[in-house]
Amino acid sequence: MSNSHFLFVGTAKAGTTSIFEYLRQHPEIEIPVKETFYFLRDVLTDFSLGYPAQRPKEELILDKSAFDSLYPQNSKKLYGEIGTGYLYHHDKSISLIKETLGEDVKILIILRNPVSRAYSSYMHFVKDVHEKLSFEKSMKMEAQRKAQHYDFMWMHRDMGLYYRQVKAFTKAFKNVKVIITEEFKENQAEEMRSILEFLEVNPDIQFNTSKEHNKSGEPKFKSLQRLITQENLVKKTLRPFFRAAFNKEKRAKMRKKVKNINIASYPPMSEETRRELVEFYLKDIEALEGLLGKSLQSWKN
Repeated sequence: MSNSHFLFVGTAKAGTTSIFEYLRQHPEIEIPVKETFYFLRDVLTDFSLGYPAQRPKEELILDKSAFDSLYPQNSKKLYGEIGTGYLYHHDKSISLIKETLGEDVKILIILRNPVSRAYSSYMHFVKDVHEKLSFEKSMKMEAQRKAQHYDFMWMHRDMGLYYRQVKAFTKAFKNVKVIITEEFKENQAEEMRSILEFLEVNPDIQFNTSKEHNKSGEPKFKSLQRLITQENLVKKTLRPFFRAAFNKEKRAKMRKKVKNINIASYPPMSEETRRELVEFYLKDIEALEGLLGKSLQSWKN
């Protein structure tokens, strides 16, 4: 499967959803499911806490036969997956990726300024009214939440320690490409062309990049956001009618549209917290610069 498969392994809140939306416009590329989480099947074993602390089990594809059925063996298309947790859980995912896709599979990684990424990750849960703690208190809870088997998306600060994560993949695989979110945003056309050349498909494709995808923010009306994102009597009553009238994809688009309309820009991070995080990440960023052979000075400012 490796000759016809690629894998984005992370990181979360760095632009993976946008890249997914762009790549699926390419006629030679097929991404049946954005994230299967198949290569985290040794991590996602405890679902006792329930959503949103953990992902709904029914949304995961952890069975080999179910995973294999997504990717036809004789297709001429290049198949792929845009994951977010494989990079963070590299100690568990790499062996399974090798076992399934081989050492020659093309691996892509996108990294965002870890300070900005951490805050965006936190606001991802604020947006859906799942997090009531402050950013600072939420970060202090990471070790406890990790011990309780919270999903990797709750590890706002820890996920930004990229050096060991990236090093593990560059040691394990021959074909690894690292993209920097800030550079991607500055020149999307050039960066997308570079990705397509790496994937060895036609690079002369024009993508519709006008929409912003999976943005974080603060809900304008928390009651409306709770109605959309959390289980309640109104949802239970209306669910049969919506399921009868609209398919799953249409319902997801409707939810996303209403959520985005109800999202306002989030308040800035406190300068004190920003300085503390820059200091926290500094040595890791410098090690990553050496690994990648490029300057990440803007992250250190």
